[in-house]
Amino acid sequence: MINWITVESSSIRKVGYNETNNELYVDLGQRQPYCVFSDVSKYAFYHFASAESVEEHFNSHIKPVYDQV
Repeated sequence: MINWITVESSSIRKVGYNETNNELYVDLGQRQPYCVFSDVSKYAFYHFASAESVEEHFNSHIKPVYDQV
Protein backbone atom coordinates (compact mmCIF):
# COMPACT_ATOMS: atom_id res chain seq x y z
CA MET A 1 0.00 0.00 0.00
CA ILE A 2 1.27 3.45 -0.91
CA ASN A 3 0.98 6.12 1.77
CA TRP A 4 0.72 9.49 -0.04
CA ILE A 5 1.59 12.91 1.38
CA THR A 6 0.62 16.15 -0.39
CA VAL A 7 3.59 18.54 -0.56
CA GLU A 8 3.99 22.21 -1.35
CA SER A 9 5.94 22.43 -4.56
CA SER A 10 5.44 23.94 -8.00
CA SER A 11 6.47 20.74 -9.78
CA ILE A 12 5.69 17.91 -7.33
CA ARG A 13 2.08 17.34 -6.29
CA LYS A 14 2.51 14.53 -3.78
CA VAL A 15 4.95 11.87 -2.65
CA GLY A 16 4.27 8.34 -1.52
CA TYR A 17 6.06 5.45 0.06
CA ASN A 18 5.53 1.70 -0.07
CA GLU A 19 7.14 0.38 3.10
CA THR A 20 6.84 -3.25 1.97
CA ASN A 21 8.97 -2.68 -1.14
CA ASN A 22 11.00 0.35 0.04
CA GLU A 23 9.79 2.31 -2.98
CA LEU A 24 9.39 6.07 -3.21
CA TYR A 25 6.66 7.46 -5.48
CA VAL A 26 6.80 11.02 -6.76
CA ASP A 27 3.72 12.48 -8.48
CA LEU A 28 4.90 15.11 -10.96
CA GLY A 29 1.41 15.99 -12.13
CA GLN A 30 0.65 16.15 -15.83
CA ARG A 31 4.11 15.21 -17.09
CA GLN A 32 3.56 11.58 -16.13
CA PRO A 33 1.51 9.67 -13.56
CA TYR A 34 4.43 9.24 -11.13
CA CYS A 35 8.08 8.22 -10.85
CA VAL A 36 9.14 5.26 -8.73
CA PHE A 37 12.52 4.96 -7.01
CA SER A 38 13.76 1.71 -5.46
CA ASP A 39 15.67 0.90 -2.26
CA VAL A 40 14.64 4.11 -0.48
CA SER A 41 14.60 3.95 3.32
CA LYS A 42 11.63 5.16 5.34
CA TYR A 43 13.94 7.74 6.92
CA ALA A 44 14.95 9.08 3.47
CA PHE A 45 11.29 9.31 2.46
CA TYR A 46 10.25 11.32 5.52
CA HIS A 47 13.31 13.55 5.21
CA PHE A 48 12.34 14.24 1.59
CA ALA A 49 8.63 14.77 2.30
CA SER A 50 9.38 17.26 5.07
CA ALA A 51 12.17 19.16 3.30
CA GLU A 52 11.92 22.93 3.18
CA SER A 53 12.17 22.74 -0.61
CA VAL A 54 10.83 19.40 -1.80
CA GLU A 55 11.82 20.11 -5.41
CA GLU A 56 15.40 21.02 -4.48
CA HIS A 57 15.72 17.95 -2.25
CA PHE A 58 14.35 15.77 -5.06
CA ASN A 59 16.89 17.12 -7.57
CA SER A 60 19.82 16.95 -5.13
CA HIS A 61 19.18 13.89 -2.96
CA ILE A 62 16.72 11.59 -4.72
CA LYS A 63 17.25 11.62 -8.50
CA PRO A 64 21.07 11.31 -8.43
CA VAL A 65 21.13 8.75 -5.59
CA TYR A 66 18.31 6.26 -6.15
CA ASP A 67 17.50 4.10 -9.17
CA GLN A 68 14.29 4.91 -10.98
CA VAL A 69 12.19 1.84 -11.71
